[in-house]
Amino acid sequence: MKVNELLDEYQVTLYLFPETMWERRGFYFPDERVIYVNGDLSLEEREKVILHELGHINHNPVHYKRLLYKYENEAYRFMVRHLISEELYQCKPSEFNWLRFAERHRIATTWGEQMIQEEFKNIVGA
Repeated sequence: MKVNELLDEYQVTLYLFPETMWERRGFYFPDERVIYVNGDLSLEEREKVILHELGHINHNPVHYKRLLYKYENEAYRFMVRHLISEELYQCKPSEFNWLRFAERHRIATTWGEQMIQEEFKNIVGA
């Protein structure tokens, strides 16, 4: 599913901001259901940020500090899952290479290897 379709499905509005406004790539404002993304990022990087921020949609902001690592991990997992799904529209599961995927999407293999492989297996049912 494309990023715009996900934004519509989750009823989230997207706003782009100039790089000079905030020193971050993006963030989700749950009270207004708005994702703010640095408009100076490449299209691919913007899509990754949007997917990550959509991964926060069901997180309770009251618990964010206490559950920071859990929430961030879930948001990254959401991003990875959707990137893999998009990739599998263009190739067969047997052609999927997690390392090339990680390199193409600039996902660190230190945290990404296991997550990529788990999400791939969840998607293809392996």
